[in-house]
Amino acid sequence: MNLKKIVFIVLSGISLFAHEIEYKGNIGVEYDYFKHDISDKRDSSFSFRSQFEIKKEFDDSSIKANIKAIWDKEDHNRRYIDFRELYYKYNFENSEFLIGKNILFWGALEVYNITDVFNTKDILDDPFDYDKKLGSWNISWRYFFENSEISFILKLKEEDQKMQEAESVFNFLPLEYESRLKTEYDGRPSFFVKYSGSGEDIQIDYAFIYEAGYDSWRYFAFEKGKLRQHAYWVNKLMGYMSLVLEDTIYKAEAAYAISDDVKISDYIHAGVGVEHTLYGVWEKKDLGLLVEYYRYKPFNDTKLGVKEIGQIFQNDLYLGTRFSFNDISSSEILAGIDFDLDKSEKIYFVKYDTRIFDKFKTKIEYQYLSPSDDSVFFKTNHLKLSISYYF
Repeated sequence: MNLKKIVFIVLSGISLFAHEIEYKGNIGVEYDYFKHDISDKRDSSFSFRSQFEIKKEFDDSSIKANIKAIWDKEDHNRRYIDFRELYYKYNFENSEFLIGKNILFWGALEVYNITDVFNTKDILDDPFDYDKKLGSWNISWRYFFENSEISFILKLKEEDQKMQEAESVFNFLPLEYESRLKTEYDGRPSFFVKYSGSGEDIQIDYAFIYEAGYDSWRYFAFEKGKLRQHAYWVNKLMGYMSLVLEDTIYKAEAAYAISDDVKISDYIHAGVGVEHTLYGVWEKKDLGLLVEYYRYKPFNDTKLGVKEIGQIFQNDLYLGTRFSFNDISSSEILAGIDFDLDKSEKIYFVKYDTRIFDKFKTKIEYQYLSPSDDSVFFKTNHLKLSISYYF
């Protein structure tokens, strides 16, 4: 059954209760400009974007659908409609059962979340925006205690990662790409157990996660004249926490993975961070100061690791600042620099978010990538402008 038929069936079914459903969404435009010296790559792109969410509540259960649509003027690969979420949830007295497709967030750090491994990143939309994710089909059960909860999740399949056209700056592969994912064990689902909670006397949030499943990272292999992603199996222990003491937030994330793939090394990946806020630094405005450090350590240097896979944050220092206007428009500026201490690569960025007339959200982003000589990335200036109407 194709996507259009699924969309029609879901919307038709929910429309029977149209007078009782909750809905929200947005529609907008996005413009990207790139300054670079890469041959055969586009300098700009323009796209229309929309997201629509509908939810129907019953006595003890609910149905939710979240649909995302993009139409890019230049890139034909970025013309699609996708269900980000589509699930049924039933609420018991102290627990809940969910079946379907949804998006979860796990982590505490600002720039990159080591433990946010449940959903596959949506690199077709934007490979450098780690908040862009693909929904994952799963069955889960959560049990709630007084100040904590435990979740058992069976992730049914791994999502293919489609990529932008070869003319896009965001497509950095040197060869043609085959988007069909190859998994180490065909048909085997991933299993997660997550225990999370919060403190009573101190302001602390924490979580511990065990995964027997496919790692969030993947490696490329050359097959039939094309590059293809391979997903490898790991047993993985993870945890994250955030602790608030007066005006300072202390954050940490860590993961220890044992790989089943003979090509991939076992590894430890950890990150720590501090965010201190100066309240009322200028009238009612607040200034946040952020520092984060990430470290990746493989146990076998003869096997593939984070560098060979093409991931970042293996020995990185992030320095940033957050300026909150505390106005009715929720205006905020986030700026920072990420230093790759091994390769001397740097990423500079600044983001400005605000609302106009309450219903319109505007975002301006600038990013400058200064890669090392042996990097797979290129020197790039990237400016993104977007405006969306929310309803």
